[in-house]
Amino acid sequence: MNKQKERKSFILIVDDDKQVLKSLKIWLKNEGFKAMTASSGEEALRVVEEHPIEVALVDLKMMQEDGIDVARQLRETDDMLKIIMLTGFPSYETAVKAMKVGVFDYISKGSPNEKILETIEKAISERETMGGSYRASDLLTRESGLRVLLFCNHSLLKERLENYSKDSPDFKLIRSLPSVDSLGVKDISQQIDIALICAGCNMRSVEEAYTVLPELYHMFPEIKPVIINENFTDQEKVEFLKLGVKGFSPPDLGSGRLEEALHRIKNGEIWVSRNVVDLSLQNLTSSESDHIISENHRFGLTDREIEILRTMALGLRNKEIADKLFISEKTVKTHINRVFRKLGVTTRANAIFKAVENKII
Repeated sequence: MNKQKERKSFILIVDDDKQVLKSLKIWLKNEGFKAMTASSGEEALRVVEEHPIEVALVDLKMMQEDGIDVARQLRETDDMLKIIMLTGFPSYETAVKAMKVGVFDYISKGSPNEKILETIEKAISERETMGGSYRASDLLTRESGLRVLLFCNHSLLKERLENYSKDSPDFKLIRSLPSVDSLGVKDISQQIDIALICAGCNMRSVEEAYTVLPELYHMFPEIKPVIINENFTDQEKVEFLKLGVKGFSPPDLGSGRLEEALHRIKNGEIWVSRNVVDLSLQNLTSSESDHIISENHRFGLTDREIEILRTMALGLRNKEIADKLFISEKTVKTHINRVFRKLGVTTRANAIFKAVENKII
């Protein structure tokens, strides 16, 4: 049994040809993958929101949709998703367009199965290197489940999470309350991991967060707040991050996808868009230039690892970092893995943000 058959990675196939969907699904399942299908961009987005998809095979030419536009929407939903564009009519121009929206690779539908399989394996390998690997089996091996408080006055969200909590062995909604100020510190005796805070019910602006969040931290010093809201601007989200918020979720995010996000947050990551991370870094660059190495001793980072972090913050890939620092690409990967371990993160974005938060870069 090969490595992929042991792994059971989730693969999504997006094509409006039912016969193609059927044949690819059967083949990928025989190769040991958990294959899922979607015949439209809208359906594909729902699948990605509900399931831990690692790689998506997207048809370039569908009858009603442009595959490149579908790929762009999928990347906006999950920027760690690896997308392989399939086409019956390869061309340089469309390959360039595909790469510009973040497609991992672009191959012909007529390629041998071995070529497609090799490309999928490379995509999964890079995703793991970047810290983006997530599988349902990961949940079953965690030492303890998620313990969540919900602060929201909307019955639909409350009922959905309560029902999900009953069915999921790893997600426990400890209590649901309309607002943060309705909870007393003596009301909850156990440790809480995550506070899901509905912005509409608790804080409609950053200014209100200056009152609400300190009150929450006073009761639960180690808690990690996640804001349920889709109306804040990216700049406002940056301000919330400075106050300790660890992520943002739209109200209609699928329960399985939400559980994935909260597990990542519990384990030291943040759950924000790439635009918000980029804006945070831009704000840092435009303000003080002396945020340098004030806490690297606490994390045990070496000068070379800090240098690697700086090049990562510039958006350079492993090969580009290797060329810039005159070291091998393998050495770059080793340094990045050590940086992840020392900072307690699993993605580049979160390594950069944590370094910024702690004034390492």
